[in-house]
Amino acid sequence: MGGRTRRSTVGVVDLARDLGVSTATVSRALNGSASVRPELAERIRQYAAEQGYVPNRLARGLSASISRAFVGFVIPYVDTPAYSGVAAECSRLLSTGGTQMILTVTQNEPERELQQLRELVASRIAGLIIAPSTGVLEESRAILRGLPVVELHRSCDVGAPGVFADDEGVMGEAVTHLVELGHTDIAYLGTPKALSHGAMRLRAVSGALEEAGLDPSRMRVRLVEPTRENGRLGVHDLLDGPTRPTALVVGGGALSVGAAEAVRARGLRLPDDLSLVVYGDPAWFSLSDPPLTAVSVPYDRLASEAAMLLSGLLDGADVEAVPHLMAPELRVAGSTGPPLAT
Repeated sequence: MGGRTRRSTVGVVDLARDLGVSTATVSRALNGSASVRPELAERIRQYAAEQGYVPNRLARGLSASISRAFVGFVIPYVDTPAYSGVAAECSRLLSTGGTQMILTVTQNEPERELQQLRELVASRIAGLIIAPSTGVLEESRAILRGLPVVELHRSCDVGAPGVFADDEGVMGEAVTHLVELGHTDIAYLGTPKALSHGAMRLRAVSGALEEAGLDPSRMRVRLVEPTRENGRLGVHDLLDGPTRPTALVVGGGALSVGAAEAVRARGLRLPDDLSLVVYGDPAWFSLSDPPLTAVSVPYDRLASEAAMLLSGLLDGADVEAVPHLMAPELRVAGSTGPPLAT
């Protein structure tokens, strides 16, 4: 199935045609005029919301051809390379073609995300790249279905092409690496199953344990929103108890930063007291002492692919609405080793 090409968003004329009323009636209803019967005004407003209608702030006479000057980039957080690094590279790549990027940060709040999408559409963006919030609203999906969209890191089922890290194989490889070192008590700190990548990573970790003859149901697991603070709290939660796991796998970039900080704060020696596998930016993790074994994600390639797909959509190319997967790699370093004999 082909992806969306650039096209106009839903307008007053479209609403009037679909509802069988005049454009003047639609305009008055949307502007809250008392001259429209309340039941008709409510029907118009409800239908407009369902269709993802957003009032256009700019002059209606603006040429659609100049709207390509701006695209949106909607992300939940900005404090990790998974988003900040990709945003910077996408902006650089798109600007070479004369397209400027408008960055918005949702803080992973669905209502804030909806408001930002409305603002972006009202500003006549040509399309956007989005990493949707965990609980993306149906109204937001309606807006996204009416635009050229590329999904990044996360999917929200809007029939758009997407760019994702192909985590399943490498997360399983991380667990296998620890099992081969002799670990049987491995904990996992990851993102919620409601996120597409959260479910994939947990499935991979559990599957690798099962393949190794270990019981995944006995694994200590914490699934939390991917923030640095949650990474710190998650580590304390997993490691506090009568017994401590001998190894920890972290499935998320911001979580990994917080987890590494928490391990250091507890005074644990890597890998003697704990073997640690983190996720994300290899440059940052290589600065640790010892350097951290990491699932290294090719953020530059993710950015390049996302920018290329969006440019294709804006050019009217037949871009297929399928996931585009970039393979991370496991980089073994000094934070993993055999468990100490007890």
